[in-house]
Amino acid sequence: MTSSLSYLVGQPLVWMPTATFKSRYSLVAPDNTTLATLDMSGWKSKAHIVVPEGTLFIEREGWSGRKINVQASEQGPLLATYQRKWTGTSGTLTFPDGYAFTWKGINFWGNEKAWTDSTGTNPYIHFSTGSFSRKTTVTIHPQAADLPNLSLLVALGLYNIIVERNDAAAASSAATV
Repeated sequence: MTSSLSYLVGQPLVWMPTATFKSRYSLVAPDNTTLATLDMSGWKSKAHIVVPEGTLFIEREGWSGRKINVQASEQGPLLATYQRKWTGTSGTLTFPDGYAFTWKGINFWGNEKAWTDSTGTNPYIHFSTGSFSRKTTVTIHPQAADLPNLSLLVALGLYNIIVERNDAAAASSAATV
């Protein structure tokens, strides 16, 4: 089974902010078609995401927030679990069948991230953010075209970027107080 995003392999997709003071985004194709939406609620890091295949609900678990659950709805079945490493900028996404992906930075500055295979060598989806922009450019690599969870990876990638930014902002404000 392929994702309905698989036809966009190699094309530049952009997660565009749709609200000034809230974490609301739309995934926009080169022809300006909206492919998905993400609405994240404040510092609780709960997200409601509408992708072509349906709805996703993402939420951090526990006081450290290192474990993230992805469900079909707020009370729906668990689709996958993402475990952040202690640095908060990388981790592993595991599905109930044992299949796994690695989230990691791919450049020194940390503004480019990717979902890779579990070994961290084969990139599937590339995310690039600007230093002073909330836009995120997404590129789907050819080897990702047949992934059944492609939409989930595209959505969770943006979610991770937002959480990392929020955590960095909280840490820097705490350090200056």
